[in-house]
Formats: sequence, structure tokens, C-alpha cells
Amino acid sequence: MAFLFYVLFIIFTATCHPKSRHVKIVFNFDFRFYPTNAFLMRKSFFLIYLFPFFMYAQGVDATYEREYKRGVALYKSGDFASAMSALTPLTARKYTHGLAPFAHYYWSLAALKTNRLSESRQMLMQLRERFPDWKKMDDVRYVLADVSFQEKQFGEALDYLEEISTPSVKKEAENLKRFYVNKLQDIAYLKSLNRQHPADKTVALALIDMIQRTSNEKSDLELSDQLTNRFGVVSSKPTSQVTPVRQSNNNLQKGYYNVAVALPFRLKEFSPNQRARTNQFAYDMYEGMKLAKAKLQQEGILVNLFTYDVSNDPEEMVNVVNNANFAQTDLLIGPVYNEPAKLAADYAESNNIFYVHPTSLATDILVNHANTLLLQPSFERQAQQSFDFMRSQPSTNRKLAIYYGATRRDSTLAASYKTKATEAGYQTIDFRKTREKLDSSATITEVNKPGHVVVFSSTETDGNKVLNMLNKRRINVPLLASSLAFNMQNVVASTLSGREVYIIDTEFIDTSKAQVRDFQTNYLTKRNTIPSIYAMQGYDALLFFGRLLHKYRNQVRTGLDTRVFEDDYLLSGFNYKSSNDNQVVPIVKMDDMRWVLANGQ
Repeated sequence: MAFLFYVLFIIFTATCHPKSRHVKIVFNFDFRFYPTNAFLMRKSFFLIYLFPFFMYAQGVDATYEREYKRGVALYKSGDFASAMSALTPLTARKYTHGLAPFAHYYWSLAALKTNRLSESRQMLMQLRERFPDWKKMDDVRYVLADVSFQEKQFGEALDYLEEISTPSVKKEAENLKRFYVNKLQDIAYLKSLNRQHPADKTVALALIDMIQRTSNEKSDLELSDQLTNRFGVVSSKPTSQVTPVRQSNNNLQKGYYNVAVALPFRLKEFSPNQRARTNQFAYDMYEGMKLAKAKLQQEGILVNLFTYDVSNDPEEMVNVVNNANFAQTDLLIGPVYNEPAKLAADYAESNNIFYVHPTSLATDILVNHANTLLLQPSFERQAQQSFDFMRSQPSTNRKLAIYYGATRRDSTLAASYKTKATEAGYQTIDFRKTREKLDSSATITEVNKPGHVVVFSSTETDGNKVLNMLNKRRINVPLLASSLAFNMQNVVASTLSGREVYIIDTEFIDTSKAQVRDFQTNYLTKRNTIPSIYAMQGYDALLFFGRLLHKYRNQVRTGLDTRVFEDDYLLSGFNYKSSNDNQVVPIVKMDDMRWVLANGQ
């Protein structure tokens, strides 16, 4: 038999003459096959020497394939431990067989099925290293993402899923992502994922839902609105199921004023024994309004308050505007969530009443809605007013440095401030995130010194972080910061000693004002608790707009354009002259161990 093989091989080598047109096959020592048109090696004895190895390689391939099929069959039968045992030898580095990456892949799947996550990951990483061009690499990324999700490494999992390009795998990847992301109940973690993956719609939708179910923070509500606008979240009900809004027939000559308060009270979830509610701001704001109602009554102004429980479902707002009593509404305060807010703005516009959004800092909703007002100064307003204040300070240096935090609020304010400065001919010589190592990355120096430094951050340690960087670089210039960049209640005066530090604080309360002290005493007596900022905002809002309705009746816009209203309010007052957002932007500084207004409004 061996002699027969030898004779056949001699015939084969004879026919494979260099001048022959047939494609030759050259064998190398690792038994991979390479098609070539080059002539065979001239030494025929060398080919004869390789022939037994070729026959051995064929035997190895057959054995490999047989063991591979056995391992896969065990996997498909559900015997994952036995499948791993059968496939383990086939993942050795010496094998470069075409089935080797499949052996790695099925081994990792079996490990995943037995909850051996780290081992599954290691095998997949080994597969990526040895076979980087494998045609099924998107399947590997999918399984790596699954492992990462199970190990609570969501950011890493999303990174793997973003690399997938195969349409069929990509579709399954979206299902996998939704399965894990929608189970997250940590709002801070979701916000972190959104910052890392701002274009990921699944993460954005999960975050919107979490905010609307659990958060009462104004910054969260603003973020929810921004994400809703960006990703085009639609109403929970089809348009065909939404009843057209009723036209109002309000008459401001009737001698009293009906104010609708549409806030997320979530009465179905209400429990009198629950001390801390996620929507406590709604109750606090309403309590403040009730005290303002009593104050207005003392002034001869009669206001009726009608409350409506409206959260994030637009149908709740549709039901409100189709309520027969709502047709008599003269002023609407709330809702706060995006979709109901749009319906409220449309209603106010078509029925000639004013709608006040109590929390938003974004101006999107003001477009084509002349009767919609923001109780707070918008992002753009804060940037413009604070920049105008800083450039009014005695300095000829037209350079500045801006440092900002990780939230969308921070980056929006920073970008807006930079735009205003550039338009005014100022040069921003450093613009970077506070999460960087500012001691080494910041580019400002004693030589390249800015005229002032700005810090927009929602992290209360960032203000001191920037101050420390400035101290190390011996740069002493005015600093402007958002109030959230410091712990305003615990700022040590020595930290600011010898520096001009100005804080943008839209929630500034001057406790030296008699009306503030009286309100706090009255609220404590009636509610047995200290009033929150939301209670004060509710009080100011109803007091201001109640007086405005009484004085100007059907000419509210004229009243808004008349003057700045600062008297008798707990916070810093109102200014809507030729605008629909509040132009009052309090900027404070430390004076004799207390915060005082630095800018006159």
C-alpha cells in the first residue's frame, strides 16, 4: 500500500511540471493550504518527505471535525458542562482549523449558560485575539455585551453593541439592550450611561421614564424635556384618540380669578404616612400658593385655586382641558412634563390665557407660544446676564476660561456663555470639563492669564477644584460659578478669602428681608415644617400673577412689559419685559460671612 502511494505521488509530481497551466498547491509545516501559480520546489525528495505529514494532517482535520460536532451536539442538547469538556481541547492555540473559532464561540456560550461569566468572557477575548477577521465577529460582540450586562458593566456592554453592523445581529442587540436597560432603577446610573452614550435612544427613553416616575428635581425635568425633544418621544395615545381641546370663555370682569394648578400630585400613590415623596415639590409649591391666596385676599383680590393631577401622560392633560370647569380658567400653572406642557401651551395660545411653566429652563416650548412663560430664567438668559455682569467689572483683559461639569445643564450653560463672550469679542483660552485633571490639563498660566474664570457644574466639589488649580498657578482673577458648583450652606469664608467669587443663584433667598422671615414663621405654624424653595416659588408665582391679572385683566402682556417687579417677593422678583422667560438672574457674593446680591436687577 505504501508503495502504491509512492507511485501515485511520483505521477502527481511529474504532471505538476512548472510549465503546466494547473494551479499547484504548496504545503507548509502548519498544514494550511495556499493556492499559488508558482512552481513547486525543485527538490522532489523534499516533497516526498512532506507527503506523510500531509496524510497525517488530513487525519487531524477529520478528528477535529468529529470532536467539534460532538461538542456542539452536547451544547444543543443542554449538556453544557460536557460540551465545554469536549470543546476545550479544540480551543488550543496550535489549531488554526476553520472550525476553531466556532469551537471557541460554542464553548463561551456553554460557559454563559452555566453562569461562568468571567470564563465565557476570557474565551471570547481569546477568539477575538486569534481570529480578528472571523466573519461572525458581530455574534461575539453580542455575547460579550450579554456577559457585560450580567456583570453590571452596562457602559462596556453598550460599547460592544455599538460596534455591531450586521443588520440581523443589530436587531437582536436592540432587544438585548432593552431587556437589561429597562430593568435599571438607579436614576444616577442611567444619567451616567446617557452622558457616555448620548445618542442611545434606549438609554434615553429609560431615563425619561425614570425621571417622570421618580424625580422632583428641576434639572431632571429639564433633562427629560431635552431628551424627549431630541428623540421625538410621542404621546402615549394615538392622535386619533385625543379629543380636541375645548375653547374657553373666560371673563376677567367677573370679580375673581380662576387659577388652574396642573402638577404631578400622583394622588393614587399618595400616603399620608409617607414623609418623603418623589414629587414633594408639587405639594410644597401648592402649599405656598395657598398662603399667597390668603395674602391676595387681604389685598382684595379673590383667587380660586383648582388643582389637577397631571404627570407625564398627555391624555391626563387632554382630560383636564375638556373638563367643563376648566373652561373658566384665567391662568394655568403647570404641567411640568414635556408632552402635557405642549398641550397646555397650545391651549393657552388658542384661548388667550397665560400658561406658566414652573420648572423648565429650555426655551423650546416658547416657540410659537406667545402666551407661555417660564417662571425661571432660561439657560440663554442666565448665560447672557452673568456675562454682562462679568464684563461690567473693571478689567481690560478680554480673555476667559470656562470649566463645566458632566450634566447636560452644565454643558448647555457653558456653550451658551462661550457664544455670548465670542459675540462680544472675548477670547476663550481654555474650555474643558471639570472631570479632567485640571492641575495638569488646564492651559491657563500667569503668562496666559484670563480676565475671569467661569465654572458651570452640578457637582458641589468642582468649585473648590477650580479654585485649588488657580491657587497652584498663582492666578487671582474673578471667578463666576453656578450655585451647584459649591455647597452654598457650608462654604468656608477662608476658602474665598482674597478672591472675587460670584455665584449665579436663581434660588437665592435673602433671609434679612422681613417678608421672608414672616413667610417662614407663617408656614412653620401652619405646616409644622420649614418651607422649601418650591413653597417659596409657589407663593411668589401666585402672588405675582394674581396681582397682574387683577391690575391688567385682559392686558396681561402690557403689564409684563411695563416694569421689573421686585417688591414684596420672597425670591428675587420678576422681569418679563419683551421676553417670555424671567430675566431676573441673581448673582451673589460673600460679604461678612453671608451671601448678598452683587448685581442690581
